[in-house]
Amino acid sequence: MSCILPQTPNQQTSNSGSQHPEDQFAAWQRKHVQWLAAALILPLGMTLTAYGVVEFGPQAQANITTVTETLRPPTLVETDANSSLSRLEVIRGGDTIGRVLARMGIVDNQLQQFIANDSTARKLFELSPGRLLHASSNIAGDVEQLSYVTSAGEEVRIRRQGDQLQASAQPVATQKQTLMKSGSINSSFFAATDAADLPDNITQQLIDLFSSRVDFHHKLQKGDQFTVIYETEVHQGTLIKPGKIVAARFINKGNVYEAMWFADGSESGNYYAFDGSSLKQGFISTPVKFSRISSGFAMRFHPVLFTWKQHRGVDYAAPTGTDIQATADGVIAKIGRDAGYGNFIEIKHDSKYSTLYGHMSAFAPGLKAGQTVSQGQVIGAVGQTGRATGPHLHYEFKVDGQQVDPLTVAMPQEKKLSTPQLIAFAPIARSMKRQLSLAGQVELAQLE
Repeated sequence: MSCILPQTPNQQTSNSGSQHPEDQFAAWQRKHVQWLAAALILPLGMTLTAYGVVEFGPQAQANITTVTETLRPPTLVETDANSSLSRLEVIRGGDTIGRVLARMGIVDNQLQQFIANDSTARKLFELSPGRLLHASSNIAGDVEQLSYVTSAGEEVRIRRQGDQLQASAQPVATQKQTLMKSGSINSSFFAATDAADLPDNITQQLIDLFSSRVDFHHKLQKGDQFTVIYETEVHQGTLIKPGKIVAARFINKGNVYEAMWFADGSESGNYYAFDGSSLKQGFISTPVKFSRISSGFAMRFHPVLFTWKQHRGVDYAAPTGTDIQATADGVIAKIGRDAGYGNFIEIKHDSKYSTLYGHMSAFAPGLKAGQTVSQGQVIGAVGQTGRATGPHLHYEFKVDGQQVDPLTVAMPQEKKLSTPQLIAFAPIARSMKRQLSLAGQVELAQLE
């Protein structure tokens, strides 16, 4: 580090000539004091500069102008007593109309009484889970409008007109939608269809479709699988009712059964295997669904006549009012009442085959002799008219006028498709088969 030291007097020179020693020392002293003063003032100046930004005195005041404005008070809008509040509620299992209205916060005794007494409004007593109930009410809680679409495809609407309520029911516009469902049996067939969310109507169609090949009552086992493609009618995204099965596959004990619907030129079309062979039986196996056989085709002790007699038919025990269906297409040959058969219908199917249905509690409306009926059509209801000890259907199957055992007789089969029909059928069958296979792969992946 270098520094500047003051020179001694004898080291200084001057152009003005020689000076007295005391004068020289005085001059040196003055310069030294000046140098020392400069050294002290320099850092002070730097310090003052560094802190010069701090305000130590009053500053000039900004010229601020205060503006005063009178504000208008907010306008209060009076609530319209006639304004409506809309609510939408999803129907739950076990719901009643009263319970749903209570959940919506609606207490309207007049409405409750109207629904109970009006024939159209009473349709609201039949609520289906998953459907929607829409209500509009005023601030006082009185319902102005209530609407609900029934499973029959009707919109039941209740409107308030002054102090009165009015009900109407109109069919709704629906759109067709195709759905595909698959399932695997773990405990029972019906548990599997419920788990797959398959409608009851489609489940019954599936049974009818394969009942001639699969014993749904006794021969199903764990691991059996089904896949169904079916039509539905929907309204604004809500299922109104299921339609018909378009294609189906059922795997029972490793055996694969397949079917698809085809418009073959008949009134309602028919079901065929993918090779074009008809799945429609000449006769369905039973005229009463989900019944039991109480008496077969054999000799028996007659419960009314108290004598041994040949029983020339099969008795199906079922509750009074259970639907009875025609087992094949045909024409009503006889309809009326007999001392033994009670209310009965006899259907002639062709020149060789006929069937008889006895002990009926009622006939389907409008039926008369000479009228055409189709296979599966409901022709009446189970009863115990005539000589009968309990509600059941007495069913006879005749060949050339003679009763035979319907459980053992060889039933006639439907004809196959013609060559032109097969040409139209083939590409549709390939498409349906691919869709069923795809659904089966998805089901298998879910199981794994």
